[in-house]
Amino acid sequence: MAETAIPPLWLASAPAADGRRCFRLPLLLRLRAIRHGLPLVLEAAGADRALDLVVRDRAGAALARETLGATGPFVVFLPPGARTLEVAGAGDLAAVRLGYFPVQKVALKLHAFANGRFPDTGSGRRWKAAGIAARTLRGALHARISASPARRRGEAARYRAFRARFVDDFRTVPASEAAPRLSLVSDASTVTPAALARCAHALAAQTDHAFEWVVALPPERLPQEADVLAAAGAQVIPASTPGVEALSSALQAAAGGLVLFLDAAGKPTRDAVALIRSTFARHRDCALAYADEERLDADGTPLHGVFHPAFNRHLMEASGYLAGFAALPRADALRLGLSEGAGPAAVYDLLLRHIAGLDPARIRHIPRVAFGIEGRPPGFAPGAIGPASRALAQRLGVPVEVVGGRHLRPIYPVPDTAPLVSIVVPTRDRAALLGTALRSLIARTDYRTFEIIVVDNGSVEPETFDLFEEIKGLWPQTTVVRDDGGFNFPRICNLGVAAARGELILLLNNDIEVVDGGWLSEMVALAALPKAGIVGAKLLFPERTVQHAGAIVGLFRYADHWFAHSAADAPGYEDRLLVRQNLSAVTAACLLIRRDVWDTIGPLDAERFAEDCNDIDLCLRARRAGYDVVFTPFAVLLHHESASRGKKRSKAHRERLKAQRARMEAIWHTSTVVDPHYSPNLSRKSLFAAQSPEPEGAREPRTDTV
Repeated sequence: MAETAIPPLWLASAPAADGRRCFRLPLLLRLRAIRHGLPLVLEAAGADRALDLVVRDRAGAALARETLGATGPFVVFLPPGARTLEVAGAGDLAAVRLGYFPVQKVALKLHAFANGRFPDTGSGRRWKAAGIAARTLRGALHARISASPARRRGEAARYRAFRARFVDDFRTVPASEAAPRLSLVSDASTVTPAALARCAHALAAQTDHAFEWVVALPPERLPQEADVLAAAGAQVIPASTPGVEALSSALQAAAGGLVLFLDAAGKPTRDAVALIRSTFARHRDCALAYADEERLDADGTPLHGVFHPAFNRHLMEASGYLAGFAALPRADALRLGLSEGAGPAAVYDLLLRHIAGLDPARIRHIPRVAFGIEGRPPGFAPGAIGPASRALAQRLGVPVEVVGGRHLRPIYPVPDTAPLVSIVVPTRDRAALLGTALRSLIARTDYRTFEIIVVDNGSVEPETFDLFEEIKGLWPQTTVVRDDGGFNFPRICNLGVAAARGELILLLNNDIEVVDGGWLSEMVALAALPKAGIVGAKLLFPERTVQHAGAIVGLFRYADHWFAHSAADAPGYEDRLLVRQNLSAVTAACLLIRRDVWDTIGPLDAERFAEDCNDIDLCLRARRAGYDVVFTPFAVLLHHESASRGKKRSKAHRERLKAQRARMEAIWHTSTVVDPHYSPNLSRKSLFAAQSPEPEGAREPRTDTV
């Protein structure tokens, strides 16, 4: 975590046994932990080596144990009932202090104002400085909590409370004639008897009985499994060879109108069949339906939900995210067939081929948990990643590399005739800042078919004009467009686009720094794909934490950059920051758009969104017109955010932003919308995809439509 002017709130010490030091937790923290526990960011001072930490209740019983390293801060989990923190370790503990950082907005700002290390100024300036420092620190604290094991422990308690109310709660049972019968098809060759019995019991308890379970099983296991499978009404297919051959045999024996490839090591919820059949009953054109999942511990106890986005083609290619519980018409499954060469990735391969010819409007995501399984982290299992890579390469006709051991990255080429990229850079003076952006762009960018269009919004400093001449010398394909109007970001960018000659337009802030040579090649290759409209990059703060990894519409009643301030390599929710994915919006700080898309959907809106909301509005218009908005983590740049205009906002500025967000709400309903690439089961008041106490939007089957 970056250096901060805000110290922790030091905890009061309490009597402790020899060789230990005890600290009292304040009442407010104890109350906040009382229901589901509380992740807490701690700072230790006076210790030059690791400390053993014990969380104790009122009676002195140990509730949790942690080890604090020599350097912090650290995130620990306070279980319900926590009252004191006790530390032990080698050395003199008398000098050890333990403090915590409040993470609530008002509490942190008040603490910063009272105790922050700021220059001696008047109270007004100190309040502003405290606000800026608190906002930065709060983002870093939440990012640290989101990446910690402590968060998972807290989320597990919250998920149990959520699950008790909102899982197994679907009451509709479609009539038998309302939707086709569902065939659940399983290869149970490698499934343990205990897991198979759990799955059988779960299917026997289904609220909707319009299904069959076709199970491929080695002949030698039939006697011992017969009673369990019979209780679930399973049709058993003897299969000596596990894998694709066994699963294909079960598929051939299936008689239902719908097919779902069920991992018999998992456990469907009691309304799982009803959820699938109801979706096909209500949406007669549906060609694929998939549901959310949950992860279980070794005893079958639910740990947390896995809440999927609506259909997300790039994420499906990278991680196979929807294959866990997905149903399609049996006729389509038989026509496509399971490929023997795809091995453990055969279902992924079949679904890839199935969705390739589908209109996304025919793919429905059910934002309800329907299936649980032990483990299964995001992406592909070790034995499936190789076959999945080969299947995707065959499907796309491009090389595919493995990312992080569990995910895939197709290596899309730039077109044979490299399209001209017009890089539009709005600016006003700040020659040092602009110089970093343009010199790094010219020196470090591998893709060389570009022109630079600087839109000068009223510069007056001689250093700026000297820089313009320098850049023209370094890159002759540079044009400077003069604009003497007041600051209006869309109008300035639109003037630059009007002067552009390229097939692709890149909007680039003047506070961006190029650090990776392949960034523009990656973005151009993605923009060349069918249906592509807009491509966004991963932006890092100078201290190498995340500034932008895509925007989620509806966060905080508007839109925001999820996982801001996280570590540069943070995986994000379900590893989504590690892979390409479709999103609803990306920032215009580095945004590539095809010129024909720009001409179709119209320019940035300079009338309604002069300073804010304009990039989100542009992306949503592109989505509504049927174009993809794609985020890639493989184009990485530094963003010295707001360095060109500063962070302070006057009252008049705040009023203008408020008015623009009100217009955004009137057009896009951002206060209530659930982004199709987010989930109604995740909090719209969290940058870090926290579990919501209750659904924050409709849980009806949905498409990726904005």
